[in-house]
Amino acid sequence: MQVIDGQGRLFGRVSLLDLGALVIVVVAIAAVLFFPGRQAGSVVQVGGGSPVPVEVDMIVRGISSRSMEPFQAGHKADLIIRNQPYGQVEVVRVENVSRTVPMVFPDGRVQNLPDPEAYRLDLVLTLRGRGQRTDSGIVLGNNRVKIGVPLELETFDYNLRGTVMEVRLLQS
Repeated sequence: MQVIDGQGRLFGRVSLLDLGALVIVVVAIAAVLFFPGRQAGSVVQVGGGSPVPVEVDMIVRGISSRSMEPFQAGHKADLIIRNQPYGQVEVVRVENVSRTVPMVFPDGRVQNLPDPEAYRLDLVLTLRGRGQRTDSGIVLGNNRVKIGVPLELETFDYNLRGTVMEVRLLQS
């Protein structure tokens, strides 16, 4: 009796290709069970400390609005970080940083005038909430907040999407 026959079967019963595929599947399952990848922890696991006041500067470009009236400091707003709801934050400050265009006049003077594109605003909003300080940064909810992280801010009057410009811990 031959160990491997002419058709590539072991002892005439099991195909070597099927046996190889079974070994690969078993090794993959064992690797997932015994060597799991790095998993993100919750705030309790990551920080464990008490919440501290945090301010986040968020820049929003190209808002289609006729005026600055809806964007006032002192409002409460719902914050969404990386498509995950955080809860409510307070809008502490609103700064209009819309672009200006240098205009040269016939008498030689140069004056910066607002961008002639109508109904377009660029704003920096300062938001205040509570977060935790960890070894890898500031955490709001279950999300690390760093420069460049996408945010969404929603109130009764507006829904804005922007990015983080700065994150600050405040003194308690």
